[in-house]
Amino acid sequence: MMTVLTEKVVLITGALSDIGRATAQAFAKVGYSVVLNHRSKADEAAQFANELVHDFGAPQAIGVQADIRIRSEVMGMFEQIYVRMGRLDVLVNNAGINRDNAFLEMTEEEWETVTNTVLKGTFMCSQEFARCYTGTDGSIINFGATTAITGRKNGANYCPARAGVLTLTKCLALELAPRIRVNTITPGRIDTEEVRLRYHTDDPEIRKDFERDVPLKRMGEAADVASMIIYLVESGKYITGQNMIVDGGLMMR
Repeated sequence: MMTVLTEKVVLITGALSDIGRATAQAFAKVGYSVVLNHRSKADEAAQFANELVHDFGAPQAIGVQADIRIRSEVMGMFEQIYVRMGRLDVLVNNAGINRDNAFLEMTEEEWETVTNTVLKGTFMCSQEFARCYTGTDGSIINFGATTAITGRKNGANYCPARAGVLTLTKCLALELAPRIRVNTITPGRIDTEEVRLRYHTDDPEIRKDFERDVPLKRMGEAADVASMIIYLVESGKYITGQNMIVDGGLMMR
């Protein structure tokens, strides 16, 4: 049976990452019901959903399994959301993956895994959201990367995929206006588990070097990214098609 909620509902893909979790907590605090997309961690999603309700004030929170690279699973996810929640107001396309390799050694599998998750997944989830949404104040938040602008070694799959998201955002903002606003968040050096593992920033000396070029002289927190998302959804009603860079000023250099 469909449950029709008066509260707004947000779907966050890749919701069990550090930024996904911080974003879910931020939406819960401002009164949203939260849908946590995951690919294969049902128990972890269920536990986190319980925390969102009991510790952060979400009216409801549920986990929904789906591989966003597969159209049928994306469609099934949206069907579940509307059956169980009755509505959906905001989509946060947070899911992503890295499969780094030198350009000359990169395999088609490494290319396709990353581009299908980052770019195709964002495309399909956004398309299903826009097809299902019937309101007049919807919001899609996509994720870019600073390396989508600068490039980097061993990222010939990831960097172009994120660059594609930047342009996709502009296309969707034009086509879906005025009923749905579409923006990109581009995080800088954010203190997440992935960054700590990739760059070894648990080492104090490495972390100091990592922060030296940042004008605000610190790494960002996942909550800094979540705060910008909440601003765009709740307050930035005249903002669409933009890339909001949350990096402590690093990209000025």
